[in-house]
Amino acid sequence: MAARYNAYIEPLQILIYIPTLLIFILLRRGTKQDTSRGVMLLLAAEWAMVGVLFFFIVMGDVHWVGYVAGGVCIATALYFAVSASLAFPPHFHWRADNPTLLSLLVVAFGVLGYPGLSWILGRQYPAVTTYGLMPGSVALLTLGVALSARPAPRLWMMAPALFFMLISVATILWWKVWEDYALLPAAVLGMWAWKRWHRKNLEAPTKDTIRFDF
Repeated sequence: MAARYNAYIEPLQILIYIPTLLIFILLRRGTKQDTSRGVMLLLAAEWAMVGVLFFFIVMGDVHWVGYVAGGVCIATALYFAVSASLAFPPHFHWRADNPTLLSLLVVAFGVLGYPGLSWILGRQYPAVTTYGLMPGSVALLTLGVALSARPAPRLWMMAPALFFMLISVATILWWKVWEDYALLPAAVLGMWAWKRWHRKNLEAPTKDTIRFDF
């Protein structure tokens, strides 16, 4: 299935790095209201592409579960798109602190480590997982971005990524996607980070939770 998918989407495997680079720029900038909206809209676009290209077109042609999963991805894309229209969306920013370090590690694994596992497992292109156009890597990117939210991660922002990471057990057993074993510890790490830092959202002064820097 991976080989069929990669052959179908060429050369999107390379072009997908463009919106990802934009996300990185926005996370580093992290000072304006439109920055947060831009991050969520770009995430919405990546979830929509996975839903349509991977699940509807490729997996849906093999099994009906592809249409169900594709529908969930489209719903996730709408979820982030609507969230971007909030009066005060979450503030995302990479800076010199522990949440940023964890966010960078998760994002780096999603961009480089997760696709690299296919090569470590002895697969060769096109029968490899690709960054940004398969659910595992998009879930990792989403989790990494959510961990950079200020003053602390929001569980509602992490929920779609955590959901896909938890159901990855099915892809491991059903489709033999062994790479998805790495998603489970990432989900645990994300929940640990939320539990450790989410109190900052409750204790933060108004100027940190309702931003006026626009």
